[in-house]
This record gives sequence, structure tokens and C-alpha cells, in this order.
Amino acid sequence: MNVKYDCYFKSMNKYSEELCGDIVKIHNSQDTFIAVLSDGLGSGVKANILATLTSEILVTMLKEGIDMMETIDTVTKTLPICKERGIAYSTFTVVQGMRDGKVKITNFDNPRPIVLIDGWLDSTEPVVKEIGEKKIQIWEYTLKPGDFIVLVSDGVVYAGLGELLDFGWGWENVAEYARKLLRKYSKPKLIVENATGVVLNYYGGKCQDDATIAGIMIKEKSDLVIFTGPPLDPKDDEKVVKKFLALPGKKIVCGGTTANIVSRFLGVEAEIDISTARPDVPPMGKLEGVDLVTEGVLTMTKAVEYLKKSDFDELKLPSDNNAAVELVRMLIDADEVFILMGQKINPFYQNPDLPSNISIRKNIVDELARLLKDHGKNVIVEYY
Repeated sequence: MNVKYDCYFKSMNKYSEELCGDIVKIHNSQDTFIAVLSDGLGSGVKANILATLTSEILVTMLKEGIDMMETIDTVTKTLPICKERGIAYSTFTVVQGMRDGKVKITNFDNPRPIVLIDGWLDSTEPVVKEIGEKKIQIWEYTLKPGDFIVLVSDGVVYAGLGELLDFGWGWENVAEYARKLLRKYSKPKLIVENATGVVLNYYGGKCQDDATIAGIMIKEKSDLVIFTGPPLDPKDDEKVVKKFLALPGKKIVCGGTTANIVSRFLGVEAEIDISTARPDVPPMGKLEGVDLVTEGVLTMTKAVEYLKKSDFDELKLPSDNNAAVELVRMLIDADEVFILMGQKINPFYQNPDLPSNISIRKNIVDELARLLKDHGKNVIVEYY
């Protein structure tokens, strides 16, 4: 099993405060996932400083492989003392996830994490360890795609306290609401946005405490392979196609000539779906063994434009079913993207006498790779 952790969080400041006393910090590498929700003492600037320091120390040390107990001890000794209350205090919850689905959750004084396994609320009792006077709760799981973790600060649990609700929203009610949302939505953003909307309503539109919800969806890791542009040497066509088909993940071909190379190797005809043609985006094609076939330079240029405008948010994409939108959806969903780029220049787009380093296709691929890397995706580009 090879999983990924899809995380989305939203924080709402206490009414009239410029800074939020809750901080969420994420580290997502090829091997490990770390999420920290830290809630600083009080609210405003002081709380923000405490929470920021706590989350930074936790993530920095844990990603270097330092033991959790040693890391917590460092946090305790590092936090500045509040002059008014005479204590250094920040609660926190840490989620550490491995690619095999093994997850460790460590909690200090935050509301209990909500863990939904097969759509049902987990009630496993934690192992409790003591560091100084701190009681640390620890849960360990082996999770699979479809399981969901929700982290909340106490501003969520106590939403509406003494006003709309005598005792606030309550952890059990938050957990049950998250469970119902999970049956309706598969994206953490939709679940978190919906739940934070409820919190704000319970507060009457003005949060009386910092409130944060973080949702972590366990998903199957998604690989994507893109073949675009014919190789400089036609003798390399077969070699590149074989590699394209052998690499794991969904397959995309961008370019008419490229599609012809693949179809010739497969011995099947490439078809054009003219119904998907748009004034600014050429139509999609169909090719057995390939998940998506598009035109090359124009479609990839439009895809880069969509990625920038949407900031990788699928909900902000046009609802139109065109080739560029489909390409972008697959790119957003992917964790690793392998691009095989042929460097033969199409004279239709530019002067073939221009050097390859200013090839329009190469510039687009380089920009696409940069955007994907900036959004945490692992990208490999090979040139032929």
C-alpha cells in the first residue's frame, strides 16, 4: 500500500484580533507527512507567537527524525514565559503519517483528534505518557484510502457556549457532523469549509475564540506520466514509448504527432472527439491504453493558465469539459508527475532554426514543472 495525505485547514481569528492564536504547519515529503495544530495560550499576538514557535520546533525536529518525547521536551524548555500568567503554554496535536498507512497521533491538551475509519468514529483509548507535568496522549493506526482525520482547536468544541448552546457544540457533535460530511464529500476542503461555517454560525458571526479545523484524507498515491513532443531522433521513438507505457500511473499524451507515435507502436488508431473542441482549446482524442490524449502546445499553455488562476483548487476550474480542464484535473490529483519531452521542434509554432533551449514546448514544460513543484508535487522531466 502506498498512500498520500491530502490536508486542508482553516483558521478563524477571535473577533477583533488581527492574529490567530491557532497555527497549523504541514510537512509533506516523499517519505513522510507531518501535520501540527498548535493552540497558543490566550489569543492575539502572544498566542500566535507561542503557537508558531511550538509548531515550528515540532515540525523541524520531527522531520529530522528526532524522537517525539525529546522534541516535546525541547518545546517545553524553549517557549517564552507569559509575564501576566507566569507560564509558557501551547497545546498541540501532531499527526505523523508514513506512506504505508502507519499513522501516529500525539496530543497534548487539545481536543481529542477525530479519526474516522471505514466511515465510523474510532474510540480507541490512547497510550498516556508523562513528560514533566505534561500528560501526552498517543494513538497509533494503520489507515487506508478513505479514512479521515480531523483536528480541532477548543474554539471549535466550545462554539456557541452560553449563547445558542448551553455547553457549546461539543466534541461528540463535532465528530458526528464530520462523519456525516465524510459520507457526502471526498475532499477535505469541502468538509472543513462546511464545518467551519457551522462554527461561525454558532458564534453568531463573531468568533469568541480562535477556531481551527484541519482535515486529513488518506488517499491512494497517484502517479502521472506525460509524453509530449516527438524525440529529436526518430530512432528513439520506440524506446520512449516503451518507457512511457512501462512507468506506473495514469498516462497522458499531449500532441498530435506524439499520439501518432504511440498509436503506431500500439497498432491502434487514435480517434478525435470533436465534441470536446472549443474556440481556444483543441479537442481531446481517444487512444487505447492511454487515459487522456490532447493537442500539445496550445492545450498545455491553457492548462498552465488554468493552474495559475485556480491555484490548484479544482473547485475554481471552469465547469466545461475541455482538454485543458481534464489535463489540469489529473495534474492536481497527481502526487508524482513524470514528463517525457521530445525536443523535435514543430515549425508550425516557431522557427526550427531557433536553439532548443528557447523551444516553446520546452518553456511550457519547464513552467508546468515549476508550478507542480511549488505545490508539493514530485516532478521528473526527461528530454529526448
